[in-house]
Amino acid sequence: MRALVCFGLLLAATSAQAQTYTTVVNSNTKTVTTTGPTATATTVMTSKSGSTATYTTTITKNGGSGYQPMGSGGYSPMGR
Repeated sequence: MRALVCFGLLLAATSAQAQTYTTVVNSNTKTVTTTGPTATATTVMTSKSGSTATYTTTITKNGGSGYQPMGSGGYSPMGR
């Protein structure tokens, strides 16, 4: 569980732009949810047997502005 929390904090700290990420850890339901501007990642412990645990991570896109490598105006050749 600690590794998942560290992963969520690392994800937030290494974002390319100054954006807000929220990480919520719920020890009762064994879930870690990280929400950012464009997606939400939820990790759930699905099974545990002895010292072995299995986790499932689901990524859901929020819609967000998305990546626009040419800017919001799109491609514009020089001189036009």
